[in-house]
Amino acid sequence: MRTPRLFVLIAFAALLPNPAFAKVDPRFSLVDPVVFDDPDGARTFRVQLRTVDNAPDYGTVVLDFSASPVRLETTQEAGTTVDCVARTLSRQTGQFGHADYGRAEFHPRFGGSCATASVVVRGDGIELAHVPARSTDLDGMQGTDLHDLTLFSGAFLRDAAGHPEMDFDGSGGALGLGDLVLLTRVFLAGSGGSYCP
Repeated sequence: MRTPRLFVLIAFAALLPNPAFAKVDPRFSLVDPVVFDDPDGARTFRVQLRTVDNAPDYGTVVLDFSASPVRLETTQEAGTTVDCVARTLSRQTGQFGHADYGRAEFHPRFGGSCATASVVVRGDGIELAHVPARSTDLDGMQGTDLHDLTLFSGAFLRDAAGHPEMDFDGSGGALGLGDLVLLTRVFLAGSGGSYCP
């Protein structure tokens, strides 16, 4: 008499969600809306992995730049892996028990920008979002230089509202002084690592 009852309880328990086997869910995971080149470590791109039951999850976050004109630098911050062939950056989220559990924070270094959301963000292989990328090295050639200042100035004077790829301050609006200040700061600081081939 006890065997059928025990079997039913075991079968019911097997149907309950198990956090250890829960998958990353794009509906609950959080991704910042724009990834910025961050030569001075002041701007963070955050991804929070969350499961189907809306719980934080430990895993690998990948930023895939392969469909964008962006050029990744060969040297990234500690903890971030760059794959020049695949054109990706990857990073582990914080582990259970840490304040950043389930969260990966990137300070990526790259050149070039894309007006469209061509950077694919994945968590444990699951596509979470598509985001645009912004860098003050607009041409993705030799770091932020006079050519980039010229490109920005021309766009600012002609059509300040028509260049989302130059919205460096993330205001979501027309080009303004905030964008010029950021571009000038990077230019004066002298950016320039080596880009992936």
